[in-house]
Order: sequence, then structure tokens, then C-alpha cells
Amino acid sequence: MPPVYHPPRPPGAKAVQEGVRKAAAEVKLSGGLETSAVRPSDHGPGSYFVCLRQRGGPSDSHPAYSVFFDDDAYKGIQSSVILDACEAQSWVPFS
Repeated sequence: MPPVYHPPRPPGAKAVQEGVRKAAAEVKLSGGLETSAVRPSDHGPGSYFVCLRQRGGPSDSHPAYSVFFDDDAYKGIQSSVILDACEAQSWVPFS
């Protein structure tokens, strides 16, 4: 009998913190960071993502990234694409 499919769940707060820290280190972001709320994704390496950027200044000097998750597992980071709509999100300081 094949295993039952369980769709991925959104990551928990602790998983988001750990994933964002790992992602920021991968792309060498330093200083203050900002993130958006967790949202579903149908185009990245994970089923959920948060937007991430360095805090301060106009968005053109601090590009946005998308940090992907399946459940609590960090799946990777990539430059944000228009489809992610990161620039339209509400940003909150990351701590």
C-alpha cells in the first residue's frame, strides 16, 4: 500500500527564525533584517516562503530574497521574483 500523501504545513516560528538566519548567512546579509509573513508558494523549492531583506534604505539598494520551507525544513533561498510580490508585503524587523 502506498504511503498517504500529507501536504506540507507552514513552518513554525522557530523554524522560520533558524531558516532565515541560515539563508541570510548564505547570501551574506548583515546588520538588521526584515521579513514578511509566511505565505504559500507554487513555484519555489518549498511550499511556503517568507520574504527577506536587509533593513534600511530604499528597496533598490536592498534587494528582497525569498526563503523557502516545507514544514519546518529550510529548503533554500533565491532572489525574489515579481511573482513573490515581496515589495507589496508588510515588513517587520527580524530578531
